[in-house]
Amino acid sequence: MKKNSPPINLTIFNIFISIILISTFVAMLLFFVNFLGAGFIMSNGGDIYPHNPRGILTKISEHFSVATDEDGNVVSFSLTDESILPGDYWCILLDDNGDILWSLHKPDDIPSHYSLKDIARLTRWFLNDYPVYIRAEDYGLFILGIPKDAVGKYSIEYTMEWFDTLPQRIFRVFVLNFLFAALLSSVFGSFLYKRIKLLTDGLVKLRREEPVSLPAKGIFKEPFSNITKTSQALVRKNTLLASRDKARSNWISGISHDIRTPLSMVVGYGEQLAEDESLSEENKKYAAVITSQGMKIKKLIEDLNLTSSLEYEMQPHNKKPLQIAVLLRSVVSEILNSDLSAIRFSEDLCVAPDPASPSGQNSPEKYVLSLALRCGQAMVMGDESLLSRAFYNLLQNSINHNENGCRIKVSGSLQAKYVLITIADDGQGVPANVLENLETLPCTAHGFGLPMAYRIIRAHGGEFRAENKGGFHVSIELPLFTP
Repeated sequence: MKKNSPPINLTIFNIFISIILISTFVAMLLFFVNFLGAGFIMSNGGDIYPHNPRGILTKISEHFSVATDEDGNVVSFSLTDESILPGDYWCILLDDNGDILWSLHKPDDIPSHYSLKDIARLTRWFLNDYPVYIRAEDYGLFILGIPKDAVGKYSIEYTMEWFDTLPQRIFRVFVLNFLFAALLSSVFGSFLYKRIKLLTDGLVKLRREEPVSLPAKGIFKEPFSNITKTSQALVRKNTLLASRDKARSNWISGISHDIRTPLSMVVGYGEQLAEDESLSEENKKYAAVITSQGMKIKKLIEDLNLTSSLEYEMQPHNKKPLQIAVLLRSVVSEILNSDLSAIRFSEDLCVAPDPASPSGQNSPEKYVLSLALRCGQAMVMGDESLLSRAFYNLLQNSINHNENGCRIKVSGSLQAKYVLITIADDGQGVPANVLENLETLPCTAHGFGLPMAYRIIRAHGGEFRAENKGGFHVSIELPLFTP
């Protein structure tokens, strides 16, 4: 059978995906910026020169003066603002016959007449190695020359098919860039993912107080180091606490063992004296009180041991399938047959009080206990002694906190996935601070009952709710056991 792979940490996975998406977005944004930048630069190549030749030609045309006579014949040409032309630039104006009509800064190696072939040749952008630029006007052809080796000119030609397929090729380049950016982001993200996973796993272990040792290096050097130091501090603290708790547990066990033997003798002798016919009724009553108080001390010792075992959420060890109705009847029977209260039944009850009990002889019946179990043969998986103690404590709580008497109702019903048990009385309820601190065991010898019952039910995977509602009301949900 294959070992199940560990579940995916959604936090780390979301961070990993976010890194890939952000990195890819940034890469594609840079791609667009560079694409637009390249287009902007290439769209106006004249901007790379100190002086824009085409702009100079435009200005020359705008500031060029043509003088004519009365008959409309051209007699002279002039440039109204010669500062337009830089000192190392030159310009000439040719007529239709190829003769120079006007010039400014013309070098000596530039011819004064041009044939049609010469003009066709210079339209290739060079004249005697001077890069040249041409502008046609009605009165002639301007030729602007700039210093040799100032720029390079290359002829680039594209077919119309190239322009027609340009959008598709741009899209392919975009997809290629996207995939490449995603790949680089994944490589970088996987590295960061491993570091973040170490960090989150370390935090999870730290929360569970498990030992953590992370490598103090890389971009997470400081948090890794802090987590490791915190883990070491927790280990030291837990070791000290465990040592202290073990000493306390051993002390409690030792005291309980030392008290149990003489207490058993006290209770045993008290029971014998209570049954001794040679004693007076008053002495028998005293012997019964000794027995009763001895049993109280025995219960307190049992509660102390149980508290010690449940204080740190220790789980029940003797779990087995239990029929909850039988267990509740057994607890009710124990309450009825005790000598702590005068109790009678109402409604349907399968057990009856012991007539020989001292409480049934001379005490008034202040408490009415009803049992309404509609859970059939529902089974739960649990520790019988612990569950019995929890229900016993809850019933005894209603008796102890209502000296003037009350009605106590124990009910059980079967739900879809659990059995619902309620224990309710119509007494004076319990203090609000007790309800608010059910999870906390008291620091004194009193008040163990409710917190202990709460912990026992929670240790069995159940739900425990307590409230004052016309008295004290407890609802308990225990998971059903299906064989």
